[in-house]
Amino acid sequence: MSSTDDLIAGLAAEGVTPASHALRRFVMPLVAVSVISAGFWLAMLGKPFTAVEVYGPVPMMVKWGFSLPLVFGSAWALHALGRPGQDAHRRMLCLAIPFALAAVVLAIDLAIGGGRFPGATWDRCLIAMGTFGPICFAGAIIATRWLAPTELRKAGAVAGIFGGSVAMSAYAPFCPELGMLFMTTFYILPILAMAAIGWLLGPKLLRW
Repeated sequence: MSSTDDLIAGLAAEGVTPASHALRRFVMPLVAVSVISAGFWLAMLGKPFTAVEVYGPVPMMVKWGFSLPLVFGSAWALHALGRPGQDAHRRMLCLAIPFALAAVVLAIDLAIGGGRFPGATWDRCLIAMGTFGPICFAGAIIATRWLAPTELRKAGAVAGIFGGSVAMSAYAPFCPELGMLFMTTFYILPILAMAAIGWLLGPKLLRW
């Protein structure tokens, strides 16, 4: 067994808690990329929630009802994954709940034929996810590296979920499109793609 393996085993056996400054360093990159994402769209597109004035609050509630639990849930799971000896299994299972609920809503939406697809601004949505998803993913990787992650693929995948869900949360107030098929195609699938990228790159990006 290598010295690194010995160190990891020792940390896990002790259930070590990172120093207090580590929590601050973990939170700061997550907050920074979230503020940057929201601030960019506010500066570029101006007044948010214009679609709420036309369609009411329900579409916005559905979008944020999916993305915000993933933002906070993925940060919660990352913090556990960065603390050797902590069980992150239940926290990661909680991340599956928004996806399961979205699948149910999608099935209902398709059954009743609701929503237009792909919509007039699908390309802008894809650009938002494709640009800010990786930026926010990078912030999550930086944050996690301040801790002591040992399950690097899992941590990378959760960092990808964080990146995609922050990008969605930041852009959603400016998105006029409706329908669960649109949300699945241009929001949920990019989030899952970011999770897959994180799973693949986690061992390289989070390696001690």
